[in-house]
Amino acid sequence: MNWFRSKANSNSETTPLTQKSHQPLNLANTKDLDPNNLNPQETDINHTLNQIVDKNNLVIGELKSTSTNEMNESVTKFVSRKPTNLFVIDGEKDVDTSIICTEDGNGGKTCLKLQYNSIQLFKQMQKLEYFCSLPDDINATYFECRKIQ
Repeated sequence: MNWFRSKANSNSETTPLTQKSHQPLNLANTKDLDPNNLNPQETDINHTLNQIVDKNNLVIGELKSTSTNEMNESVTKFVSRKPTNLFVIDGEKDVDTSIICTEDGNGGKTCLKLQYNSIQLFKQMQKLEYFCSLPDDINATYFECRKIQ
């Protein structure tokens, strides 16, 4: 297809498209940037935790297993403790790290940090008959999962 060639110069080579910006893009260093404060140390998961909870009322368990079956079993056990709760899930982009959180009943949140990517976590929640969608908050970067009744 010759979408970018002019008809007058149909024999000439095409010019590559380039993006221009008034500000430096630093594309090599943008992987972990938080768009709100441009803190290169803040990860997607930390950004989500900052959105959903006060750090003083947060308990995070971390599962170090790399077996997908063990991760799925852990998610199933975590969810089965409070199956009617709302669950928040998120993960790092292109990295095998994700998190699932829910209310703990005492005004705080309990979370489980996993060593598999957020797509696998999303699929596991669907297998457990949860519907996951973006919340109403347009600034939110996580999914909320509710049990299908």
